[in-house]
Parts: sequence; structure tokens; C-alpha cells
Amino acid sequence: MFSYTVLHKEITRSTMEDARAAVRTGSGHGTVCTASSQEEGRGRVAGRMWEDDGKGSLLFTLVLQRDSLSTKYPLTQLVALALCKRLEKAFGLVPGIKWPNDVLVDRAKIAGILVETEGDYYLAGVGVNVLQSVFSTNLRRPATSIAQSISQSESGARPPSSPQDELPGLLYELGCLIDESPIIQELEDRLIGVGRPVTVSLGDPLRKELLKGTVSGLQYDGALLISLNGGEIRPVYSGEIQEFQMD
Repeated sequence: MFSYTVLHKEITRSTMEDARAAVRTGSGHGTVCTASSQEEGRGRVAGRMWEDDGKGSLLFTLVLQRDSLSTKYPLTQLVALALCKRLEKAFGLVPGIKWPNDVLVDRAKIAGILVETEGDYYLAGVGVNVLQSVFSTNLRRPATSIAQSISQSESGARPPSSPQDELPGLLYELGCLIDESPIIQELEDRLIGVGRPVTVSLGDPLRKELLKGTVSGLQYDGALLISLNGGEIRPVYSGEIQEFQMD
């Protein structure tokens, strides 16, 4: 488990920008920039924003030395798996990973991940809906929070007292995965859409280059495996699942 130092702001433009600035001024591995609210939190695709209500979300960016990771999986998937493990163990929820960077509970988005780099460091930006009970009607897909998911489940768990309460447990789970790389089955067991027809946008979704097939699972290095009509299985390293058939 890595040690970490938290740098908190009540309101910021973006924790990703804060982390980048922190690295440039001498902060390093284990720095965690947190905020109660972001004015310009953003997603993986240009133009997509992370919305928060200023009190219900856990918002942070973690700085990690790039050579500290020996795993063959992308950091995005490690963070997603850590989120799933935390939600399972602490709250009895059943989350899934929507490849490549979202965590869902009951088909609704509960967390998003954005990983960038700055010099020798990874910057892992994470947004988790913790206490919200109401969400904007303008979201691209349904959203949920830890508190809302607990209220709709039979887990009997108590929601966190505050979003910041979730940070230590989540970082612990991530630290364990960094120390001992998970087997691919742990990721595949939580992968949403296995065996279902999907449409995947390749690379930047704005390019609208689409691939249709069936999700077969994950390759040894975390690439999404798509089975095509002719029987070919194609690994996808960069892209986004646009549509998938639910049960």
C-alpha cells in the first residue's frame, strides 16, 4: 500500500488541473488532490463534463509514479476494479465495469475515471457519486449514488457520512491491486456486456468509427475482445461502448 498526502480545496476548476500543477511544483507519487466541487470537471471525451452538486461527490485526482505499476492492465481498469471491490465489501452492492472507464450499479453510472500523464507520473482522476438523491435530467445516461443504491438494495448497509469518508477505503483497495496485480478473471467477472451484441466507437468517439459485434471478454492486457460476425475476435485498445443490449 502506498502512502499518500491529501491536498484539499472546497471549490476548484478541476482536480486534474490541481494535480498537474502539484507535479510541476514538486509534488510526486501519492499526492491526492481533492475538492468538494469542480467548476470544470471533465470526462474522457472532449466536451463531456462531470456534474456535481457541491456536496455529494467524492472528487479527486491521484498522482502515481509511472514505474510504480507493474501490472499489464491499464490504470483505468485497476481503478475501476478498486471501486467495484470497495462498493462490494463496504456496502454489499453489485457494481459492474462499463469498458473502459465507468462503473455502474443497476445500469446507472455511479463513478467515472479519467487517466492522463504528466512527465513521469500518471494522473488518475476519479468522480464517485456518494450521497446524491437527485440528478440532472440532462445526463447522457442514468446516474446513481452510493446512498441511492443502498436505499434500493437489501444490503442493510449504512451510507457514508460524507464523500471524503470513502477516500481511504478506495485508496486501500487500489493499493492492494498495485501491490499484487489481479488476474484477468477479476476484471472479466465485473465486465458489463459479455455475450451481448454491442456497438463500439473506436479511438475518439467523435470520429464515429464504429465496430459491431459481441463482447467476448478481455484480453490478457485488458483490451476489450469483440467477436465479429465472421468469427474473428478483434482486440480493442481505445474506444467506448456506445450501445449494448441489456437483459
